[in-house]
Amino acid sequence: MSEKWIPFNQLGKAGYNRGINRAHVNRIKRDFHDDMVQPAIVSFRDGQYWIVDHQHQSQAQYELNDCDPNTMILCDVRTGLTYEQEADLYYRLNTSQKTLTFKDKLTGLIESKDSTALKFRDTVESCGYIIGSNANNSLNALSLTWKIFNKVDGERKLSEILGLTKSCWPDNNSGADSRIIEGIALFLKYHGDEYDRARLIRALSIQDPSEIISKGVTYYNSINSKEFTRPYCIYTMLINSYNTGLRNKLTPRPPEV
Repeated sequence: MSEKWIPFNQLGKAGYNRGINRAHVNRIKRDFHDDMVQPAIVSFRDGQYWIVDHQHQSQAQYELNDCDPNTMILCDVRTGLTYEQEADLYYRLNTSQKTLTFKDKLTGLIESKDSTALKFRDTVESCGYIIGSNANNSLNALSLTWKIFNKVDGERKLSEILGLTKSCWPDNNSGADSRIIEGIALFLKYHGDEYDRARLIRALSIQDPSEIISKGVTYYNSINSKEFTRPYCIYTMLINSYNTGLRNKLTPRPPEV
């Protein structure tokens, strides 16, 4: 490790680093004082300096200096790190910070080649979703799906849940909303061995997922009982849809105490 001054325009940003948060940069600029500046953590790899930590502080210094590309940034330079080691360092440096979102943490784990995170990404992508994208096929319920994935038999369960949401609403990203996922997880827990997958897809695909959520939330708000959780109320909407028009209906399970 060694400290040196490096022009801002020579500091590259690798894929593991999160995008610039304008509000965070503006806060730093508002309260900026030279005595509070910390050296940016930088890795020198393949003839290039890569900023690992304090990119928002560096961005603020650059903007406070009239966006001069030659703004000198004090850096703590690390050498000999691979891309994966940089990503792991980024994750470890930032994981305790409140400003780091779960998406940021997961991206750091994936870029550092963490085996569990890579398997999670592969599972999500096999169901037709993408992590870290704003496209119609992006998965936003990352924290919830990560928890499901890391439970017993989690890979199979998550594949079934996301496979259903994608089959029901292939072009509607709100089908992968955390509330829908919670409801489907309960439906599969209660009826996984007895439901007809094709029928469930037909029953749900003719509805907008936002309508299911709205009805479930309304039902939840109308019941003054701790037993009726929000996921259970969404589950109720799902099984009602499934049973509509059926002679041999599935028997709704009571809420778990």
